[in-house]
Amino acid sequence: MFEQQLRFAAAAISSGNLAAGEVVCRDIVDRDPRNAAALNFLGVIAVQVGVTDQAATYFKIAARADPNNDQVKNNLKKLRKHTRIERAKAPGQRYLLAKSWGFGFWSDVSQVLGNLLLAEITNRIPVIHWGTNSLFGDGLSGRDAFKLHFEPVSTVSLVDLAGLQGATYFPQKWNATNLAADDVNKWHGTDSRAAGLYFLARQESVAVSDFYVGVVDLMPWLPTIHPLHGKPIRQVYRYLIEKYLRPVESVRRACDAFFSDHLNQGPFVAVHMRGSDKAQEDNQLHEKNRSYFALIDEIDPTWRIFLLTDDEQLRAEMTNVYGDRIITIDCQRTSTATGVHYLPSISRVKAGHEVMTDTYLALRANRFIGNGSSSVSAMIDVLKDWQAEEASLIGQSILLQRNLYIHVRE
Repeated sequence: MFEQQLRFAAAAISSGNLAAGEVVCRDIVDRDPRNAAALNFLGVIAVQVGVTDQAATYFKIAARADPNNDQVKNNLKKLRKHTRIERAKAPGQRYLLAKSWGFGFWSDVSQVLGNLLLAEITNRIPVIHWGTNSLFGDGLSGRDAFKLHFEPVSTVSLVDLAGLQGATYFPQKWNATNLAADDVNKWHGTDSRAAGLYFLARQESVAVSDFYVGVVDLMPWLPTIHPLHGKPIRQVYRYLIEKYLRPVESVRRACDAFFSDHLNQGPFVAVHMRGSDKAQEDNQLHEKNRSYFALIDEIDPTWRIFLLTDDEQLRAEMTNVYGDRIITIDCQRTSTATGVHYLPSISRVKAGHEVMTDTYLALRANRFIGNGSSSVSAMIDVLKDWQAEEASLIGQSILLQRNLYIHVRE
């Protein structure tokens, strides 16, 4: 049943592309938890990244699933005979510098959350720095765009990391002189596409993550001693969000003022709809947008509709259908197939604040309806502990899916 996927995984692991191999094997195990071949490959991956305790777990589960599998038995035997030599940890604190992913706002924040989980797993102090490749900064060299939107997640800065005496760095493409650089072999070349699993057992004092790291990808690597081990993914997101994500005061004030002026007079539903460039990513976008109307029409018609959208045409269409029930913030939108954050004329910092204001106001709604393939909707779905039936996503949440595509090298 899974022959083609297993052949792909074997080839990926053999070529050193462990991240692609892992995604395929995890997807197989999700559907067939006793698939010995996929479990064996996960054990091989764990050995190669230096997490031998988890490797033993995968090999043992695979052996129980298929007691006659010689490959599994040999891998487990070799692991048992292997005398593990513990590497000496680098002296002092260890750090994880997470750089900007460089795409949509909440896509970048989901990358931050993945790296924060990686820092928890590897016992590193997290440092977030969005450089000039962030689509939501002011373009000034050396400026941290993350701090324009959120409070720092730790007291350590990129400047502090660059000034560390005798620091060692991973991956090797990084050093004290280029930590502020953006897009260094990000997609191609030495140390490119560095997924989170490659960092799991590294002992260098400074680890630098510039590629996408997803919470869903790292959850299986949580050590048994961590309080999040074995917890549902939404609970993991809630833990990370509550511990680390704190919007800057100006965003909090904007939310309070708009809520007081426009949304504080009774129940309302928040509705997030995507248009513009999302049609290039989601070939079912038009059908999904059509399906919103049936969901909205099930809601009490006295409720107001707080509409979040980047698309001026969608805003006009919704206003035409629902009239003065529609409430929107005054923000930058587009009437073209180009996403707002890619328009050369926009104020990028303001665009970030606008999407944050929309998002955090949506969390005050009594109901939420969104598009699961959008990072905005998917993030709203996890930013709040919604009760059953309060939040509805059309399609599966992008935050709950592994992304094989980004790990496949041409």
